[in-house]
Amino acid sequence: MHRNTVKHRFSNKAAFYEQYAIVQKEMANRLSAMVQTAIPRDAVASILEVGCGTGGLTRLIRSQYPHADYEAIDLAAGMIAQAQASLARLGLTGSFYQADAEEWVWTQPAACKDLIVSGACFQWFFRPEQTIRGLCRLLAPNAPLYFSTFGPDTFCELHDSFAHAHASLGEKGVRHGLSFLSAEQWLSMLEAAGMSSLRATTQKVVLAYPGVSDFLHAVKAVGANASEDKSAGLGRRRLLLAMMDYYERTYGGEHGVRVTYDLLYISGVRQPRP
Repeated sequence: MHRNTVKHRFSNKAAFYEQYAIVQKEMANRLSAMVQTAIPRDAVASILEVGCGTGGLTRLIRSQYPHADYEAIDLAAGMIAQAQASLARLGLTGSFYQADAEEWVWTQPAACKDLIVSGACFQWFFRPEQTIRGLCRLLAPNAPLYFSTFGPDTFCELHDSFAHAHASLGEKGVRHGLSFLSAEQWLSMLEAAGMSSLRATTQKVVLAYPGVSDFLHAVKAVGANASEDKSAGLGRRRLLLAMMDYYERTYGGEHGVRVTYDLLYISGVRQPRP
């Protein structure tokens, strides 16, 4: 998916994002609790948040560290507007910038941040290994990075249902949705970038939606729909109907259809220079 597509999609969905971002709220709460437990309030003077979205994590971290300099970036202007407004309602302030994190990190001075946080954003990186290096470059020696993202088992029911639908129609299967990296892959990138004290925690969250169409609507409502499938018209409709039929029969129950979210919480500390 092109970066401009991601930017416009999230901007367009910003006003309704938090209404549907159930799992993202859980991720923000858990990540902020991890940060608060590990880092004393007076231990950081400069914080960077990557991919602030509508400010779910921003509000929590900013409230925990009200005296630190707080800088937040996001690709989508609509998201930033929502985040600024939500922070202002709490009487809190921060500096917000619309920027592509994958390029922005290389324009900033090195070793300028005491803490970097990010919630449910890193899965959108086009060049994750390079961007991780750039983020680590911004950390002061012994400063930590905390982030949450989605793991490879996210939407496993959907991927299985699409694979079955393609096969039933005699088609070659393609990926529907993002391909998520594993915790081991993220930890390997952090280690290569000069990070130590690496930790990864996983969490499985299973939600129930009334039907497959309700689930797909919720995914679209937070701007997170992406696919390698370029088919359109009647062919795509046949595929969707076959997928939904299999999904409902295989993963449906009295409480609706099951949807698995594989959540990763990862942290590391910038190694001091020798």
